[in-house]
Amino acid sequence: MLLAGFSRQMLDEAIRLYLEEAYGDATPPETVRGRLRLPDAETLAELAAGDLFERTPADATPEACSRIRLRLGSRAYPHVKLGLDRLPDTDDWVLVADCHDHMLLAAAHDAERDAVETIVRQNADLKARIERRWTEAGLPTFERYVRRRLAARVQTDGPTQA
Repeated sequence: MLLAGFSRQMLDEAIRLYLEEAYGDATPPETVRGRLRLPDAETLAELAAGDLFERTPADATPEACSRIRLRLGSRAYPHVKLGLDRLPDTDDWVLVADCHDHMLLAAAHDAERDAVETIVRQNADLKARIERRWTEAGLPTFERYVRRRLAARVQTDGPTQA
């Protein structure tokens, strides 16, 4: 999906589903609730131009970025982010749950390794649940992107022969 097509309603739905998985019936911390007080805007591109969202590169406009992130955390790990990634060599964007934990295992000492591995496993499970909910809700995820591309290819090329 093009970034310009990602509406405020879609973002609100993505946030709602994210929070349900990340916090269950618990109230998110005040820092997260503060990030949820989004200014009035109609599209994600307008919202992502503000200070609440992290952009890569940081000084680029949302349309020129490769990644956009909103740090919402989870009950167990405060660095999980709701994100959008631009797919390489396209103008298509997909939602991602970014656990932001890839550096933990490399930095873990032997005494911490079991605890860190537990966090990484829990985060991977949370990521899968969030992205599954987004896919089921019809939001733009990598799974939906791939399925759409495969369906278009089957229509163009016909069914694959075994």
